[in-house]
Formats: sequence, C-alpha cells, structure tokens
Amino acid sequence: MAIESPTYYGLLQVIESLGLKALEIPTDPIQGLSLEALTLALERWPVAACVMVPNFSNPLGTRMPDSRKQALLRLLTDHDVPLVEDDIYGDLPLSGTRPLPIKAWDRDGLVYYCSSCSKTLSAGMRVGWLVPGRDFQRAQYLQFINTVSVATPSQLALAHFLEKGHYDRYLRRVRSLHAKAVARMTDRVTELFPTETRVSRPEGGFVLWLELPGRVNTTELAERALDAGVNFAPGALFSASGKFDHCLRLNCAVRWDNRVERALARLAALL
Repeated sequence: MAIESPTYYGLLQVIESLGLKALEIPTDPIQGLSLEALTLALERWPVAACVMVPNFSNPLGTRMPDSRKQALLRLLTDHDVPLVEDDIYGDLPLSGTRPLPIKAWDRDGLVYYCSSCSKTLSAGMRVGWLVPGRDFQRAQYLQFINTVSVATPSQLALAHFLEKGHYDRYLRRVRSLHAKAVARMTDRVTELFPTETRVSRPEGGFVLWLELPGRVNTTELAERALDAGVNFAPGALFSASGKFDHCLRLNCAVRWDNRVERALARLAALL
C-alpha cells in the first residue's frame, strides 16, 4: 500500500492488522505526496493501492493543489491502481472554501472515497461513509460480514442535523475556532521553543507538525514529558520505518487555559 510519509499512525495500524505492507512516499508540506516518487514506486513494486488524505492530511495539514490531484489520478489510472481517499478533514479549511476531493474527477470508479463526522461534529458519534467506486457490491458485502448492522440512531441524528442546515452553521463557527487555535499555538511555540524549530503551516485541520533542531529524540522526550504531565504524539509514530524521530505533532483543538500554557512551558524547558 503506497501511503504518504508522514502519515497518521492509525492507518499504519490498520495496514499491519491486515497483513499488508506500507510503502512510504515522501510528502511535501505544500504540494502533498511526491508524484515523482510514486511514479518510481509504481514502476518498481507491485503496489496494490494508494491510501492518502489529499485535503489537510494528518499530521502536515497539507492541501494538495487541484492540478496535482488530477495528475495523481491520471498516474494511478495509467497503472490501474485504486486510490483510497480519506477526506475526513476536508470540511475543515482554516480559510477559504472547502477543497474538492480527488473523487470529483474520477470517471472510472478507481477512487474509494471515505469520510466521517468524527473529526468535525463529534468523535463519539462514529458515523462514517464510503463511496466504493467500481466495487460497490464487494464493499457492501464486506461491510455486512464485518459489522452486520450500523448504528441507526446516530445516523438518523446526523441526517436530521444535516437536513436542517445545522451542520453548515456549525462548520462556520468551528473553522474560525480552529484557525485561531492553530495561530495561537504557532505563536506560543515560536516564542518558547528553540529558535531552529520548524513549524508546519497547515491549510486545514487542527494539528501542528514540528521539526526540532539538533539530535532531539521525541520518543524519549515524550516519556519525560508524560512524567511532567504533558502529552504529545512523537514523530516516529507517523512512519512505518521509524522516521521523523526528531519531529512531533501537537493538537491545537484544546480549550486554551493556564494548563495549556504551563504544558507548553514545561515541554520547552525539557527541550
């Protein structure tokens, strides 16, 4: 499975649980997944599918430009490699309009489009959906034998929320809150952390990716930080091969108070 690198560690766990292998493709914070590297990978290895988050990927927050989305789809179509598109953060731009998913240009059913309300409306609702392209019957069968049924009450509640227009109003408010939270966290990190620290500039979502200077090992740092009551995601979690051990991810979608200020100060002191 060709994946972005870095990528969300939950995806790596899913790939491992299915007995598949993750093939990491370098990903640029501005342009997204490297098409040149993916082209080489498709020529050299038997890639069964590509799995990616083109809109505000976790942890980089990258929005892949539309031209590169279309080029990616053409490349995968030429090699007949399906794309599993996770658009779970697509409704959360920090500014501007909602970007189109790659599925918008799919004419051959090559894109398996997935999304959910778990990152926007409520993590506890656990309602997601799939547009499985040309393998609809197979996807429907697999969904049935794995889950038998779905959580009907929560789906009906979400459908009502959407129908009445509440979701759009909610998104307008939460996007503004996330934009302020990301800006505030960026400012504090810039003030407190070592001057050589590199901070991502996400276009959407609510996380920051930090590249730390020197020989800082963030897995070891995470253990020391937990002892001090501070929690973050070390960079090695976001790679199948242990890359990014000098990086970390911060969640900005937190209630900002003195506890958060003290936690950042403790983390800076540990650094």
